[in-house]
Amino acid sequence: MKPQPRYDANRRGMVERIANSDNRGSVVRRFVAACLLGSASCTLVVDTDAVQCETRDDCSEFPGTICLDHACIVATPGTPGECRNHADCASLRDDPWICRASDAVCVPLLSEHCQTLLGDYQNDQAIFLGSLLQTKGESATTGLPVENAIRLAIKDFEQAGNGLPPAPGRSARRPLVLIGCNSGVDPIAAARHLTNVVQVPAIIGASFSGVTIQVATEVTIPGKTLLLSPSATSAAITQLQDDNLVWRTAPSDDLQAAAVQQFVPRVEAHLREDLSLSDEPIRLAIAYKGDSYGRGLTDTVESALSFNGKPVAQNKDNYLRLDYGNPTAEALARAVEELLAFEPHIVLIFGSTGGVTGVFKPLEEQWANPQYRPRYIFSDGGVVNELWMFVNDDDELRRRIRGTVPGTDNALFRTFRSSYNAVFDDGTSPDVFGAAGGYDAVYLLAYAAVSIGSKKITGPNLVEGLKIVAASGNESGQALDVGLNFINDAFATIASGQALNFEGASGPLDFDVQTGEALSDIQVWCLPKDKNGQATAAVASGLFLNAKTGMLAGEEGTICD
Repeated sequence: MKPQPRYDANRRGMVERIANSDNRGSVVRRFVAACLLGSASCTLVVDTDAVQCETRDDCSEFPGTICLDHACIVATPGTPGECRNHADCASLRDDPWICRASDAVCVPLLSEHCQTLLGDYQNDQAIFLGSLLQTKGESATTGLPVENAIRLAIKDFEQAGNGLPPAPGRSARRPLVLIGCNSGVDPIAAARHLTNVVQVPAIIGASFSGVTIQVATEVTIPGKTLLLSPSATSAAITQLQDDNLVWRTAPSDDLQAAAVQQFVPRVEAHLREDLSLSDEPIRLAIAYKGDSYGRGLTDTVESALSFNGKPVAQNKDNYLRLDYGNPTAEALARAVEELLAFEPHIVLIFGSTGGVTGVFKPLEEQWANPQYRPRYIFSDGGVVNELWMFVNDDDELRRRIRGTVPGTDNALFRTFRSSYNAVFDDGTSPDVFGAAGGYDAVYLLAYAAVSIGSKKITGPNLVEGLKIVAASGNESGQALDVGLNFINDAFATIASGQALNFEGASGPLDFDVQTGEALSDIQVWCLPKDKNGQATAAVASGLFLNAKTGMLAGEEGTICD
């Protein structure tokens, strides 16, 4: 006798057991029709035994069902165990969805703020990485080159052999997949999608220090996700209570501040010579973005800055400090008005694109003093297309511009630059601060993933892998160089169990594993010109702060003339 349908409160659905296997098809049809017409969620169990299944394969006779509590039930969206692999989600949802490893639930890879997808995401061995960068809006010229660099690195691993070697005990290689998010509108929402929905083990980003601190504090640290920033330099990041889950290829601004402090007297000496000034005091102003990056860099520079032969505190009427907001049009306009009234000889601009377009550009356009025009020193945030595009063929202005940026000009960086320019013809520059660091970040995460062997690819485990491949105590270990030509040798080196010493396009990256930070030289950059006399992207001048000695070294080359 056929049992009557019953309701199972624990499963919140209708459960019907069938004694005769011959009438299963009709029951399934009637059951599906009832589910489609009814409002309640339905759960169909078809078998005569108490234990109907052990795995999902045991429920293969009934499409759309999964094995839960040893019973074949119809999978409803969000049901743990609803998928076995990414292909299940592709059949149940609009592409691209994947089967999340932690609970076998189908989740979307993309969201409103996360629209970039690169790599073989349908591969069940794929390792998913997120990026959180300002790729749209005013600061896109800083974020897009970093995203491009990440894409370039992932393509390197594809070309070298479809990603990473198989995990121990498996035979399939592991491709890298990027889910790229724009941080310019709602970075928290974007970070939550990556951390809580997709559950990526690591995010490369954010572009700026303030966003990095906010995202780390509110999302990635609680979510046990590794945040690896290629361009956040605020000294405040060092002090985060981050469970060792915030790392950066960019050095603390304490180093950049030292470079600026030592460079200003050189600029002053040239200025005095050019203007035939002897004992007359010069005026210096710092205009900075009102966030943790701009404010922190200004505080540090100000603490030991000297001009007119004395510190800031003794210059009084010859020093002006301006916060131009975060930024707003009104604050930018007020800052320009104050600078015009102050008539500085030297202007330090610590910010990003807004500092170039909202402070530097109108100041130059409205400058009225015929006796001289200011010398400018930008921080790393000033390395944007808008700067050299505005300078154009104004050779006199080009010569008045210098800046500082963390990084190196070693052979690995030059190879990275060449590879970037060969792939991307979109007007972006690999010299933008953070691009080389973003490229390095992919390699660091890939090598860290290989180094942890059979452990799950999680944020904390990747941190353990970073300690293996890039710790500051590994300087004498086997070289692990960034770049396509070194990938397979690097895999072999990691497998050998030797001590490892990572060398990146952005520098040596010997990390203090307690803080997740590495020292870096600070380059003094200038704007060269092309054969037509037009200013081109910023390049290292040859003068730099040596991170190990803390002193300026080298000399500016003729490229700056």
